[in-house]
Amino acid sequence: DISHDLRTPLARQRVAIELASESGADAPLMASILRQNERLEAMTGQILTLYRITEQGEEIDRLPVDPLPLVNRVLEDAADYARHRQVDCKLVAAPDVANVRMLGDAGLLQRAVDNILQNALDHTPGGKSVHLSLTKSAKQLVLEIRDEGPGVPEEMLGQLFEPFFRADKSRGGKGWGLGLAIARDIVAAHGGTISAGNSDEGGLKVTILLPAQTPGKG
Repeated sequence: DISHDLRTPLARQRVAIELASESGADAPLMASILRQNERLEAMTGQILTLYRITEQGEEIDRLPVDPLPLVNRVLEDAADYARHRQVDCKLVAAPDVANVRMLGDAGLLQRAVDNILQNALDHTPGGKSVHLSLTKSAKQLVLEIRDEGPGVPEEMLGQLFEPFFRADKSRGGKGWGLGLAIARDIVAAHGGTISAGNSDEGGLKVTILLPAQTPGKG
């Protein structure tokens, strides 16, 4: 209901942004605001789609998705926020990932990765880094996102993907506690799994496993 109701004020906001741009407001700033408005509109639509999948049993669109360009799009979208946080994002992709394809909804998968990256950025101190790794194992794509934050108490790890759960006492985070829960449901809808654990290098590491295939090899 909330996601549905958000569509009207977001649409009105977009019109106001466009009018301000036409009136001579700072063009780069207004373009940045418009991009964020469009992201919110897209996210709202994705949440509604996810509801129809998880609660009403609808099927997701299953089209070939290239994982490396998808992750790069997430990084591009998060670049301004990462700079604001003074956090560096480092991606390492295995060479064979370029030949891997997934079947699914690219918009939903991008939302899942974006939510996990956002969580990592929120909990990484300035001057530190978020590390992303893309590899292929058997017939699975493996995406790991590790932050350099304080980590999470072991007894709370099992609750991280529950709606409205926030490990604020240990992580100092803000928000509604929905990002990781939405990511979990998107991954599950694609036949994958998601897990979290404290990394030996420090910080929290979230691991996504998704079915993948190499074209021509099944």
